[in-house]
Amino acid sequence: MSTQRTTKNSIISNSSGSSTFEQRTTSKKDQVYDAINLGLDVVANTAEGSDILAPLKAACRTTKSILEVVQAIENNREEWSDLTRRLKEYMSTLEEQIALFETYSPADRGVNEAFSRPLIHYVEFLETMHDTVVGLKEKRRRSRLGLLKAFSRVKIDTEEIRKLNREIDDKHKQFMAALNLFTALRVQAIEWNIAILQLPAVAFVAASVHTTCLQGTRRAVLQTISDWAEDKVSDKPIFWLCDIAGSGKSTVAMSAVESWTRSGLLGGRFFFSIASSEGSTTDKFCSTIARDLVHYIPELAPQVAGAVKQNPSFMRSSLDEQFNTLVSKPIRHWQRPVVLVVDALDECKSPSQRRELVNTLSKAVQNCRNLKVFMTSRPDPIVQAVLGSLSIKAKLEDRLHNINHPDNIDDITIYVHQSLDGILSEDKRRRLVAKANGLFIWASTACRMLNSETSLTPPDITFNRLMSMDQAGAIDSLYSLVFERIDPEQCEVMYEMLGLLLAAFEPLNAEELDDILQHAGVPGSAKALVRNLGSVLTEVGTGNLIQFRHPTLVEYLRRCSAVDSRNKGHINMSKSHGQAASWCLKCFKSPTEGLRFNICQIESSFCLNRETPNLDTKISKFISRRLRYASSHWLFHVTETDNNWRSTLKTELQYIIRFPYVLYWMEILSFTGGVARALAGLRAVMAHRDIEEETRGIMNEIRRFLIAFSVPIQESAPHIYISALPFTPTRSKLHMVGITKYANTINVTRGLEKKYPRPPRAFGGHESPVSAIAFSLDGSKMASGSFDNTVRLWDTETGQPLGEPLRGHEGSVTAIAFSSDGSRIVSGSDDRTIRVWDANGGQSLGEPLQGHEGLVRAVAFSLDGLRILSGSDDN
Repeated sequence: MSTQRTTKNSIISNSSGSSTFEQRTTSKKDQVYDAINLGLDVVANTAEGSDILAPLKAACRTTKSILEVVQAIENNREEWSDLTRRLKEYMSTLEEQIALFETYSPADRGVNEAFSRPLIHYVEFLETMHDTVVGLKEKRRRSRLGLLKAFSRVKIDTEEIRKLNREIDDKHKQFMAALNLFTALRVQAIEWNIAILQLPAVAFVAASVHTTCLQGTRRAVLQTISDWAEDKVSDKPIFWLCDIAGSGKSTVAMSAVESWTRSGLLGGRFFFSIASSEGSTTDKFCSTIARDLVHYIPELAPQVAGAVKQNPSFMRSSLDEQFNTLVSKPIRHWQRPVVLVVDALDECKSPSQRRELVNTLSKAVQNCRNLKVFMTSRPDPIVQAVLGSLSIKAKLEDRLHNINHPDNIDDITIYVHQSLDGILSEDKRRRLVAKANGLFIWASTACRMLNSETSLTPPDITFNRLMSMDQAGAIDSLYSLVFERIDPEQCEVMYEMLGLLLAAFEPLNAEELDDILQHAGVPGSAKALVRNLGSVLTEVGTGNLIQFRHPTLVEYLRRCSAVDSRNKGHINMSKSHGQAASWCLKCFKSPTEGLRFNICQIESSFCLNRETPNLDTKISKFISRRLRYASSHWLFHVTETDNNWRSTLKTELQYIIRFPYVLYWMEILSFTGGVARALAGLRAVMAHRDIEEETRGIMNEIRRFLIAFSVPIQESAPHIYISALPFTPTRSKLHMVGITKYANTINVTRGLEKKYPRPPRAFGGHESPVSAIAFSLDGSKMASGSFDNTVRLWDTETGQPLGEPLRGHEGSVTAIAFSSDGSRIVSGSDDRTIRVWDANGGQSLGEPLQGHEGLVRAVAFSLDGLRILSGSDDN
């Protein structure tokens, strides 16, 4: 017994305590095979298990020891030969397995206790067998004392040896079955990871910008939220924390995330950010939540990966379909409650996207009973309208921001006293609390100003300036004071730097901002800017990205940029976008980090991007952050600047759109999933009348190329040259130049078009006369209404219908219009109703709007998309 215990400890380096897998499954006899459904948890969690090499090497050592004992038996009879053969065969197999697993990384060799058990049992059997063989050897030695006694043992020895043969054969099969299952699960886990890595995700820095609540603050609010999350019979699956900007909603959300991560309730989180192009839309909302779901609940990896594999074009689906496929359906396989956190919903720029998201979440929580959603936003009529009709919100409006509410006063008091202890007297701290007027962002910004180590102004003087403000809690006045403290000689440079941070579609780090400044000839330092404006700016994350501490500052600076240019705080955003565009185009030309053929050094065109080994590592190594930024956003900076800047950038612009650099740019689009954004950017630039006709023509051809070959380009970068270029129309510039440059590609001898097909003069599809048409603001889509009671969407570039006819009206469609952002369509009908449609997915949004007593003749959206106007025969 003592030998076996010692062996166990030598095999399993971490055998104390049960594993996560064991805590989550109820099976006993079949735990090894139950692991198929929980494979990631079993094979990937090294911290809770051990290295599979340990039992393998122990089994190999013991097998070798048994073999040595058998071979040392004097007068080794024939009955031992089968056992000797088996032992040699099994030892060879074990050595092969050891050599194989030694090529794995330690993380990939991790195996938990439930999986180790059959491996341990095999080693224990071998040790027992070793003792048995040693015993038989000793009996054989003693049998030499008498011939008759020896003959009497032959039959008994033979039976024991046969028994050993049967037992080792059976145990070895079980051992190899466990090993094969482990290997199969590793392969399966790799396949799951490949599928899940296809999900584009938004990178968040919320954890660095927003902290959790200070100990002892927000107790009442946090307790209410906690009670809601843990209430299994609640009829309110959505908790909407609603209040004005700066009241501390994101801090509360961070505390909730931390708490639910510990308790295992968190399924995913999405922090919207007005300062990020990706973080201010819902384009990657569902895919980001799905990746989080796998991170927080690894057992759902098979379901999420399966959804991706079965729906490879999921990103082209509507938000509702994406959420149902990637999030709702996997969650239904989980028995426990799951909470999703959606913070700062109001920072999603598109009103229609906000409405669509809230509609999607509302529908999801009704169809998925174990799903709950915690969301925060400013007061929003869109959210109010959707949630109000469903009556599923738990709203704490006026609780966070209410000077008369004792919770709020106590929380700000604790924060100010802890932050300024030893800096201001107790009386001054109390006066500062009163001046905050219940606004946390005001209190926190003021405390950072008073705590600043770089300010030359003594805290008492800063305090007096704060107290002299006319209006308590006025955040704009506070920001004005922050900038007034900067050296007047440095103000112009400071506002130029802030303009670049505002213009950036993704946060920049100090090195990148310095590079833009140097390129633009601005004598500034990013590090110095953050030091001097530490009360409103911060560096976050491993990449030291410069972030505004709060969206109210972004809004303040944008208001400053809209006022008279003679105003001291004016920011010239056209200039900022022009400087950023020029820097992007410079990045493309860099001799060390710029555009080049086969930028990621892909060795074979036989693998799709997602099948290429270590592609993420290659992308990080060969495509710098600044080159990725430039590839994704240069077109939009060109769009947002003015005519003078576009004229200045003419030469650089022609560089990137000409052969072969445009194909090198497309490689980066392929690797980074940027084709759709590039198409939108090309259309946006082409919409400017000051773009030269030649440049516009080249851009249009690039756009047609990306549209025609979007699938192979997105699937595989090498196929830009292999599957796309050879099939371009013969008179296109890309074809004429490209075929001579890349002579090794296939040669299409017949069947190619001379030009890209023009849009048809007539669009066919309605079954009755057309009664109304409308174009989206960017001209990419046309909507038509007909006497056949349907609405149809068309691609104006190709004339192809987009999806199926939109059905719902019971009378002729007589009026139609697009929202200003092109995301929704409104239609009016002879059935006296108005309907709103999703222009991307084609779904009807909400119920028909009723009220007219006559036929509807005209419809329109307000400019902000929040209201619909209609005209009718009822006057």
